[in-house]
Amino acid sequence: MTRPADIPLRAIAALAFATGVVACNGEAPPPSAPPPSAPTGPFTLVDEAAARGLGGVINHCGAPVDKRYALEEIGQGCALFDKDGDGDLDLYVVDGCGLVPPARPGSDWTLDLAGRCTLLENDGTGRFRDVTDQAGAAGLRCFGAGVTAADYDGDGDVDLFVTCFGSDRLLQNDGRGVFADVTAAAGVGDDRWSTGSTFFDGDGDGDLDLYVGNYFAMTVARDPDCWNKVDCPYFELKAACGPKGMVAEPDRYWVNQGDGTFRDGTVAAGFGAVESRYTLGVIALDVELDGDLDLYVANDSRGNYLFLNDGKGGFSEEADLAGAALSGTGLQQAGMGVAAGDFDGDLDLDLFCTNFSHDDNTLYQNDGSGAFLDVTLRHAWGTETWLALGWGTSFADFDHDGDLDLFVANGHVYPGADARAPDLSYRQRCRSYEQEGGRYRDVTATVFPGAAPQKSYRGAAFGDIDGDHDVDVVVIAQNEAPTLFVNATPVRADRNSIAFDLLQDGMNRFAVGARVVIEAGGRRQLCTVQAGGSFQSSNESTIRFGLGPATTVERVVVTWPDGGVEEARGLAAGVRWRWRRGGAPDAWRSGS
Repeated sequence: MTRPADIPLRAIAALAFATGVVACNGEAPPPSAPPPSAPTGPFTLVDEAAARGLGGVINHCGAPVDKRYALEEIGQGCALFDKDGDGDLDLYVVDGCGLVPPARPGSDWTLDLAGRCTLLENDGTGRFRDVTDQAGAAGLRCFGAGVTAADYDGDGDVDLFVTCFGSDRLLQNDGRGVFADVTAAAGVGDDRWSTGSTFFDGDGDGDLDLYVGNYFAMTVARDPDCWNKVDCPYFELKAACGPKGMVAEPDRYWVNQGDGTFRDGTVAAGFGAVESRYTLGVIALDVELDGDLDLYVANDSRGNYLFLNDGKGGFSEEADLAGAALSGTGLQQAGMGVAAGDFDGDLDLDLFCTNFSHDDNTLYQNDGSGAFLDVTLRHAWGTETWLALGWGTSFADFDHDGDLDLFVANGHVYPGADARAPDLSYRQRCRSYEQEGGRYRDVTATVFPGAAPQKSYRGAAFGDIDGDHDVDVVVIAQNEAPTLFVNATPVRADRNSIAFDLLQDGMNRFAVGARVVIEAGGRRQLCTVQAGGSFQSSNESTIRFGLGPATTVERVVVTWPDGGVEEARGLAAGVRWRWRRGGAPDAWRSGS
């Protein structure tokens, strides 16, 4: 989390841009333009959490106010995944716990494990019921952080990896949505404070390895001095210590042995060659288009990491050389959530990273060679972005017009911000950005009808929860129920879509790392299968494309994780296609 000492530099940078003095990474400032007309509402996101069964799922993350530890501020994530193979998305919500003050002066605080993680089953229409009691070990009682959903053991169902303050947990799915805690047997227990994670095939052997980000070393001990003094102030607010000044924990890289167990490959793979930083966001992507998966790591209050894969399972950190470590003005930021997507339509993956308040979220454009340019200042994000503190995020084509929009979950870490910090609030709005003519504009005012709920949001997961072929969003909120934004955009004849579920034999059944390129309506689009991202969360594995007025996709090319290529032609829009490697796509879910 960024501290006040960083704010003046960013404020200066922002003022310089506003007055036309400097430009991002040396590019010419964008020309001045008249104020845009009022947005017309390209898509609509409606909160239906209570109506769809999420009203009773309350987040526990320390005290609602007077958060004395950073542990209480960072929050939790969630996963949208198909637990039982019935084709609809179920929901896993990670929970934290409360903190119990000492019974007598001088003794330690303790964890109150009254809350638990929750598994919710989708009835096929986008309504959920709590099935935690029937789901075995899914109902963890711990200070949870994040979750990644993937089939780590290659048995054809989706498992869960939950990061925690304390030992992480690997939950193995029996295929019916009943989970067993196999952490000890798999060898992935880690008592450090873990945050974001991702499954990906790092060494190219066909199974899914696991990268786990860690934050900093702390214990739930007696009241830190900084709470009662002014060692860690924020706009004259009492603030928990960290992360600056705290001991950063090294991340872990677990190599899948192919037999249900993992070994620690952190040092051997090259991840141990860098200094430890305060990791929050992690995502795997092929940066250089060379056929292997790299890693982008968002670090809090330090430069971000970009680990490039040598194709043999070895990684080197190249963020500075690639232009993805700092902002375009050369500043360290406070990276929280991260998303990868081809926003500019040139068939490579760009990056978006959410940051602390009094800073911009950062959009990095990939030039195709693995070098990035910070193009944040080219886009009309809106002045509210400067005061928002961003967490969960993703690229998604919410309106099916053929380009990628953006969603950001926001919420401050200091409850006292409502009363004492100028122009800040603890509970904030989620924000949406539509892409128009290659640039983003803030359409929050028209996307969320009525009074969109303001909460202190954290993790967000993205997927089609109601089976109507568009992207919905579940967002976790601190010490409150989640928000479920259902995409209620009206059906239009000129806004079509298509979706793909990829399946293959072997250990990587759901083809994590595969690339899909479509040609439709005179344009090409790219999407990849990912497992982990946003902020401590996991999105659906289904690949979705908006097509605009096109009713047919002329050509689809799938590059499978091992480099094999297959293609299909003349696929109809409005269909969710299931593509088993070696066979023709199967139209198994039709709709609008």
